[in-house]
Amino acid sequence: MAALLGGEIGLISEPGKGSTFTLYLPVGVKVPPERLEKQQDEQVVAPKGEVSTQIHERGAKQQDFAVADDRDRLSEEDRVMLIIEDDPKFAEILLEQCHESDFKALVTDNGEEGLRLADQYRPSGIILDIRLPGIDGWTVLSTLKSNAGTRHIPVHMMSAEEVSRKAMNQGAIGFLSKPVNREQLNKAFDRFESVINKKIKMLLVVEDDDNLRGVLVDLVGNGDTETFEAGTGKEVEDLLGKHRFDCMVLDLGLPDCNGIELLHRLADAADLVVPPVIIYTGRDLSREEERELNKYSESIIIKDARSQERLLDETSLFLHRMVENMPTQKQQIIADLYDRDKMFQGKKVLLVDDDMRNVFALSGVLEQKGMEVVIAEDGKRALEMLDKEEGIDIVLMDIMMPEMDGYEATRKIREQKQFWKLPVIALTAKAMKDDRDKCIEAGASDYLAKPVDVERLLSMMRVWLYR
Repeated sequence: MAALLGGEIGLISEPGKGSTFTLYLPVGVKVPPERLEKQQDEQVVAPKGEVSTQIHERGAKQQDFAVADDRDRLSEEDRVMLIIEDDPKFAEILLEQCHESDFKALVTDNGEEGLRLADQYRPSGIILDIRLPGIDGWTVLSTLKSNAGTRHIPVHMMSAEEVSRKAMNQGAIGFLSKPVNREQLNKAFDRFESVINKKIKMLLVVEDDDNLRGVLVDLVGNGDTETFEAGTGKEVEDLLGKHRFDCMVLDLGLPDCNGIELLHRLADAADLVVPPVIIYTGRDLSREEERELNKYSESIIIKDARSQERLLDETSLFLHRMVENMPTQKQQIIADLYDRDKMFQGKKVLLVDDDMRNVFALSGVLEQKGMEVVIAEDGKRALEMLDKEEGIDIVLMDIMMPEMDGYEATRKIREQKQFWKLPVIALTAKAMKDDRDKCIEAGASDYLAKPVDVERLLSMMRVWLYR
């Protein structure tokens, strides 16, 4: 409400003394009607009795953000770059770099409009900041890569945080840590050029079984992809020395070396450019092996009933292939994987929270998506329900609970081998900087602060259920 009126909420708080909330409103300032309509359409879900500051912060930032982009002077021949960056000064620098590199640019300071612009204009590339008002850059990237119409668009991420491995794992073509200098920007745009202009992608399939290798080549190959095959680690090193590949599919069981050893060797070889690696294996991996592989690979696919569909999807993601240009049968395979609500149907979720208001609100949303919801009011009861209920696919774990909190419950879940890979999303009302690290250290797969943004939660659940 403060943002709708062009103002903001201030807060001063001292332990033992209390808190003072102050409403600041401008005198004699008219809020543009289009801004009123835009903000009235925005929804942030908060549990009853809690107030979200998300809209307040977003409204205040939009008031200050004004970068004139090229959206009113675009033609069909133009190459368009979408810039999603909430720092207006840095957005101006990126806009200037776009013009120098022969791109027109669209500029926005928030992820919601960024997704709309990406869907509307289908730009040649996207520059994405992580820390944004509203939904963050990770949610934007996940949503882009889950949309058949935008998943091929190369995305380069920039942030003050050093999270390059995570960015590459989720399909970004590059990452830069702020502050960024001119030379780094030039390299980032060179990377865009190489991806955009490369019409035929190069894929390396590494598998020692000749028959299976042939099946994989038929599955992921197409007119826009040149596929190379290797059956040994030595052949891999030889091919990487001769060509620059866009993606590599690697089986771990090679006759002359272990797949993990091969990845170590490739990482240490200064003269080789190692592409994004997708591990495709029939082995059950230990937690130590999985941790080690995650250092060098973008994705790990265990061979099962749907593994070939996932392999097609993952390779097309890292090759930046346009789904609409793929054969009809392969388009349908990927479409079925990304049916947003189909993924939830029949899945069982354990919801752990001692606040019945949250339980009531979330269980209603999840049941509408076709999920079976199992409820536990604290960590101890959650462990009992995991033993009692078969087939739980994902856990939503509140952190602050009586008797046994979420940290302890998550640790005890991870102590049981059968739950090593069970997705656990931590939900906490606290929003301190180190909360995420504490949750991940305890064994949580991911973290979301309350009040829960339902769309963001569903997006996060899709990611973990898909894995």
